[in-house]
Amino acid sequence: MNTTKQFPTPRFSKPVYCFSRLAGSLYVRLALGINVLKLANPEVLSNEIKAFKEGRQSLIIAFRHTAKEDAPALLVAVKESHLCFLYGRDVLNWAGRVTRFLFPRLGFVAVQNRGNNKEGMHYLRKEVQQGRFPIALAPEGQVTYHGHRCEPIEMGVANLASWALEGGKEVVILPIAIGYRYADDLETLLARWQKETGEALTQTGMHQRLFEACNKSLELVASFFGIPLPEEADFIIRRNLLCEALLCLGEAQAGIQGEEGSILDRLFRLRYRGEDTLFNQEEQAHSLLQRAKATYRQAGAHHSLRISQVVDILEYLDPSYLHEGEEENRLFEVALNLLDINNRLCGGSINTRYSPKGKRATILAGEPIRLTAQPADNGGRRKRLTLIHEAVYRGLQQASRDLKP
Repeated sequence: MNTTKQFPTPRFSKPVYCFSRLAGSLYVRLALGINVLKLANPEVLSNEIKAFKEGRQSLIIAFRHTAKEDAPALLVAVKESHLCFLYGRDVLNWAGRVTRFLFPRLGFVAVQNRGNNKEGMHYLRKEVQQGRFPIALAPEGQVTYHGHRCEPIEMGVANLASWALEGGKEVVILPIAIGYRYADDLETLLARWQKETGEALTQTGMHQRLFEACNKSLELVASFFGIPLPEEADFIIRRNLLCEALLCLGEAQAGIQGEEGSILDRLFRLRYRGEDTLFNQEEQAHSLLQRAKATYRQAGAHHSLRISQVVDILEYLDPSYLHEGEEENRLFEVALNLLDINNRLCGGSINTRYSPKGKRATILAGEPIRLTAQPADNGGRRKRLTLIHEAVYRGLQQASRDLKP
């Protein structure tokens, strides 16, 4: 049984860093298919990094996480400094040997969304107060697949800023939006979807065809897992009820009973239960029956993880996103999410998500959020965290609106 360490120790290596700088651009272009990588307003980022290097401030880069390419693209685009990224501790289980080697040696810190992570918090607190690099994290907590809509964010960025303020310096949180323009045309993507699903789209007009494909995808997911599809007229209600039924099925398979919380709360709980069953078992099975039991549990973990992967993308499938603006990219994002549902049903993850080659990536820095230490009687720590949280969310929303890939 694989026993990948749950929280790998970050240990920055200068040779590995230099290698990543040399190979990064090639990786972004050849492996991720980004032909053009552009900073829309490089002076904003440069000024904040300069102030960080001069010791005048702590710097937290809060980026919208809309695609698996985001972190590598940001790491390569920022020339003035290395960045210390936070990443989900499950990433090293599926991202391959190279990633397992590189991430800790680049000083990146593993975290666990909505879970206990005492060891990771120790490294994180030390890094935000004494680290030599700006910290970069995705406040939304995971990939959200929509470049022009910011999903609700977690409190982690506010806690980081609070820890940084203990050092006595000004703390700057810099919101970042990242967007992509794709080389493929929409008809090619929809033809691919029809071939993968065996379904024919009968509507005319791109918006209507995408809406039809969204409804058919709900039917395909329900049929795949043998779950009745609710007959509600509203798409979002049907989608959420389907996600609820899927999570109940996955929780039953994983032995998680009576759990409550949002879809994301339950999704992370289910994901980490499956990941730990597959990758973080400390005890070795010695007897025949112990090995059989471990194999049985691993098979169940594979099933529950597939459910969590489907819910992960399904919860962001929303046809109304098409009508919130005229950006052509919205059409592509919905089409790519439809293809990703097929990928997850087939046992894939974000690592195997289809992303066309020849993309153009644009990185936009929003208005810096500047924080200074205030007296303890100015509303208390909880109010302070709430204000920071709200300011970051507004900043990410504005950056997303301003982004023109």
